[in-house]
Amino acid sequence: MQAVPDSENSVSSASADRSGTIEIREGDWKAYLQCIARCKEDKSITSHYDNVAEYKRACAMAYLGKRAQLHGGVCSTRHPHVMTPQFIIDLETSNRTIRNSRYPWLRALMNLLAEIEQIQDQISSTNVITLVPASK
Repeated sequence: MQAVPDSENSVSSASADRSGTIEIREGDWKAYLQCIARCKEDKSITSHYDNVAEYKRACAMAYLGKRAQLHGGVCSTRHPHVMTPQFIIDLETSNRTIRNSRYPWLRALMNLLAEIEQIQDQISSTNVITLVPASK
């Protein structure tokens, strides 16, 4: 499948390749969406793939692959990466910071939910009589 943008940077056409390869220009979100939409219209497009999900995955990998060639930052399916616990903690922290800056109301909501849960734990521990003896 090939997406070719016209002079106004919009997608003008997409054509199927005989080999089943998918060509999407780097960062061309409209071409990616058009490739996904075409599989609903033309069922013969997915003949080179096991099912529609495999075709959509191939479209996504084509889109990401082109982005990786110019910008990097995409996980490689050929080269595994070791993610250390510290890397995951740092990633969680940076994702939380970005998420809270984009959606400031989400931080307030999460704090409120944590407070409600804490209050429920305090209330439930005082009103519950256990029938199982405490382990020694």
